[in-house]
Amino acid sequence: MADYDAIVIGAGHNGLTAANYLARGGMRVCVLEQRNVVGGAAVTEEFAPGYRNSLASYVVSLLRPEVVADLELKRFGYEPIPLGNSLYLDSKGDYLLLTGDDAHDRTQFEKFSLTDYDAYLAFEHSIEQIGGLLAKQWLREPPKLAGGGVTDLIDSLRIGKDVWRLDDDARWRLVQFFIGAPQSIIDRWFESDKVKSMVAAHIMPANYAPLTQPGASLSMLHHAVGEIDGRKGAWGVVRGGMGAITQAMAESAREKGVEIRTGVSVEQILVNKGAVGGVKLSDGRELSAPVVAANTDPKRTFLGMLGEQHLPGDFVRDIKAFRQESASLRMNLALSGLPEFAALPSQGIGPHHTASITLIENAEHLDAAYHSARSGVPAHPPIIESIIPSTMDSDLTDQDGHHVMSLLCKYMPYDLAGGAHWDEEKPRVVNQILDHVAGFIPNLKEILVAHQCLTPLDLERTFGMTRGDICHGRLEPDQLFTMRPHPDAAQYATPMPGLYLCGSGAHPGGGVTGAPGHNAARRILKDR
Repeated sequence: MADYDAIVIGAGHNGLTAANYLARGGMRVCVLEQRNVVGGAAVTEEFAPGYRNSLASYVVSLLRPEVVADLELKRFGYEPIPLGNSLYLDSKGDYLLLTGDDAHDRTQFEKFSLTDYDAYLAFEHSIEQIGGLLAKQWLREPPKLAGGGVTDLIDSLRIGKDVWRLDDDARWRLVQFFIGAPQSIIDRWFESDKVKSMVAAHIMPANYAPLTQPGASLSMLHHAVGEIDGRKGAWGVVRGGMGAITQAMAESAREKGVEIRTGVSVEQILVNKGAVGGVKLSDGRELSAPVVAANTDPKRTFLGMLGEQHLPGDFVRDIKAFRQESASLRMNLALSGLPEFAALPSQGIGPHHTASITLIENAEHLDAAYHSARSGVPAHPPIIESIIPSTMDSDLTDQDGHHVMSLLCKYMPYDLAGGAHWDEEKPRVVNQILDHVAGFIPNLKEILVAHQCLTPLDLERTFGMTRGDICHGRLEPDQLFTMRPHPDAAQYATPMPGLYLCGSGAHPGGGVTGAPGHNAARRILKDR
């Protein structure tokens, strides 16, 4: 008898989601995590004495409400806090501070254009329609690209029916988002450089592409399907940090009988008579199971832990060509006081402090950052997306009035030009970033207690993300849906019988969604 019915590699949010559903389906499940804490990239840690923050993933929206309900995450402590505001700021001091109040936001837009606010409302309507269509597909297994059965045909017809239900304009816009370039879409809708820069920034977090790249607009749709407590399109933080999500998932799983082992690294996926037989750990121990669900990225799963000798040659070549890199650098700042923005002076916490904060000069800034990174040079200055979660969750610091700040800096290449190495270059790049941010926050150096930086290489070493890709594969048209990560693995089952993908390298992709874990578990239970 096997040690377990299923082994899940990786206790990130998708691995824990899969484990929950498998256990609910009656399977004996073990989750193996190489780090000493569950959570993967959705984890909260003390990065400086007295300062805790979400280490990598830092905002919530895409987590499927079905997963929240099924796993009873709120019973186990999950509490999202909506981010009500958004701030787009440049080094000249020009800004858009949006609060959701129609009169206020219109006034903000009219600082730069008399027509762009109405255009933005129309644009958001199109995004909402198309995003709603995509959201319907997130908890569905993609139909087979070729050779599928009746179920795949029905699924394809269902998708076609959903597309047909869109109005004529939305169908046209859907095609534009899938194959058009962001620059063309932005120029069509907006006239002011400030508003264009705001919309351009929306393609940045889960992407690595210039505005001229066809299909790069898909990231806007990927981030339009989220919600918090029924509020469509809302983004937020989690009380206690993102680790509160995965801790709740782990508690839910343990209640169902799932065994979770931390500090255990999987070295090899074992094959017995042409099918999965279990895993070999880095200490040489072996655990047997007829099913292995890998929350690791496709390259690491297939080319590393399984081994290409067990896979068809064409499949191996395609996986080697699967594009994995997000050019992301994460920083966490420990602050002894409240950041004071030069453009928005305030007494105490203002609406800009509880906003998602984007530092971008203009739309061309994104292209410059991309081309710099593609040449192996970290963008200087980078585009920065930031939040100050402690303004909404004071438990993240031990002392009143102290704060933590999250920075996502783009674009930062994995491979540096001239043979440079990130371990040597990191201090210089960190100083550049801090100097740039201090241009917006003059008191930054005065209140900065400590900082943590995770380069693309650090993200790879810490979380096992190949080339530091936070999405386990770029979100581009030929790497989505029935092609993610390959037509022969897009339904979570793989060419190796018993091996399944349950991570962000599978449909629907990156972000803290729980969807790949949910869908993979459903496929495993169906195959049983």
